[in-house]
Amino acid sequence: MPLDKEIIASRDQARRLILLAVWAVVLFGLPLWWKTTRVYRAELPYEDIEHWNDWQACQPTFSIKVNLHLSNAVPLNGGDSTQSPLTGIEEKVGKQMEGLNAAYASKARLSVQVAVSQSWSGSKEADITDRPSAIPGTYDFYISPSGISSASIKSQRQGFIQVQSWDEDSIVNTVVDTVGAIFGPEEKTIKQLVNAAASRGADKVKDQLKAVKYAPGYQLTFSLFSGDASNGVREWKMQEAINAYLAPFLKSMSTVSKFIVESQVQHYASLTFKPSLDANLNEYYLTPDSLPNFINAAEWSLASTVSSLPSLNFLTYIPKPGESPLVIKSGPSAPRSSTNSFLIPRWGGITILNRDNRTSISPQVITVQELEPVMRIFLMQLRDLMGLADLSATKTPFPITFHKTLNDAPTAWELDNLVRRRTAENLVDSLATLTSLSRLVSDTPNMVVLDHIQKDVVDALRDVERSCQRLSEQGYIEALTASRDALVKSETAFFDPTMVSMLYFPDEHKYAIYMPLFVPISVPLLMTVLKELKRWKEMKKAASKEKTE
Repeated sequence: MPLDKEIIASRDQARRLILLAVWAVVLFGLPLWWKTTRVYRAELPYEDIEHWNDWQACQPTFSIKVNLHLSNAVPLNGGDSTQSPLTGIEEKVGKQMEGLNAAYASKARLSVQVAVSQSWSGSKEADITDRPSAIPGTYDFYISPSGISSASIKSQRQGFIQVQSWDEDSIVNTVVDTVGAIFGPEEKTIKQLVNAAASRGADKVKDQLKAVKYAPGYQLTFSLFSGDASNGVREWKMQEAINAYLAPFLKSMSTVSKFIVESQVQHYASLTFKPSLDANLNEYYLTPDSLPNFINAAEWSLASTVSSLPSLNFLTYIPKPGESPLVIKSGPSAPRSSTNSFLIPRWGGITILNRDNRTSISPQVITVQELEPVMRIFLMQLRDLMGLADLSATKTPFPITFHKTLNDAPTAWELDNLVRRRTAENLVDSLATLTSLSRLVSDTPNMVVLDHIQKDVVDALRDVERSCQRLSEQGYIEALTASRDALVKSETAFFDPTMVSMLYFPDEHKYAIYMPLFVPISVPLLMTVLKELKRWKEMKKAASKEKTE
């Protein structure tokens, strides 16, 4: 019998060793499996992103410097010509700018610094036009006495202010009103942008609803759509028209964004509906309600194959002879649209061109002269789409005249205004994208976050910091470039394709896949452990009983 006990003990030991080995593999393999199948997630700077998004790390300050030049042709009334007649004007202008738009958040502001510079002779042509400021954000105002207060803002960074009463108070009030009229609406817009971002609201600045979102470059597509081929049009001189009317504008705007221009011609581009007929005037017309259905997206080819840049479309439509002339008006006998065109926000513009082949010099060719009114309309629409502000819309207690450039390019004032606003938009959009990415990663544990995504996020925050710093130093071009880099990097990180690979594979899917494999194996293992424990207790109890006997 001792032999039988030894054999039984040997078998029990072998069985326990096998069971121990299996469980050792399970206990060692589970952590290894969990580690090797875990989604890799590089650590993002969550606290820094929230810090920046709340504008705690930086409150954008747009520095503006105004140099005042007083005419020395006439002595100041009630003052000493050897002393500065504008003592205290810097403080007064500062208070005026702080009081503007007090209802909006003060996360961002325009810091206007006024300095009294050297006097001038009072000759407008000699002193103003020959010495324009070449530094964005630095402006010169030349002040002289006159019978009525007024201001004339040149196309470059210069202004000519005439003061009705040649004394210190009148000069101060006129300068304050002029500075507030020029920069007040801009400060309001920037504060609205930052305020909406800080409150995480969905409110948009009114101008943003029309202007296209900022991009480093745009694709401009000029299309000629003809109702049918019977009108005889075979060619249009669009390239020459672009060079004549649009090239100066695009060249000036290159400091903000680059442009690629293409054109196309398409015949038999019919409308999806029949225009209404005004029998009294013998003309066809489109009502404002029908304009949203004007584009025949199913048949008209508007997609660009040249680049992947955001596209802006400018469409010239020549109606069929049986539907000509075609005008835009609200109803029969109503006044026509002065431009016979309309703008589609963030998409482009459309102009209807009515041609009379009987009186046309070249029926088969649309000349540059015929395209001039069309190109001027397109230029006006492009200004709106780019977000160029209308500075002349400001109301002031005295007349202010804003002069345009000779070639219809943006003025230096308009470009500086656009650069500042686009920089603010880029900062807001960059931080909003980074915040969305941070919350998305936090709320989705199975989302992959690779090292290059972490690097893009860190670099984007660094560019935001660099942009804020350059704004306070009046380096607007560098600030715009840094904000643009931040926007590109933040969007690159947010739309990285590697982040979506595990987005639709949550833990529930893992359980559904591995349970049919692990449950059938784990049940016999657990039952074997329980049986072995029961057998061990029985053997221990029997041994204790034998020892007692």
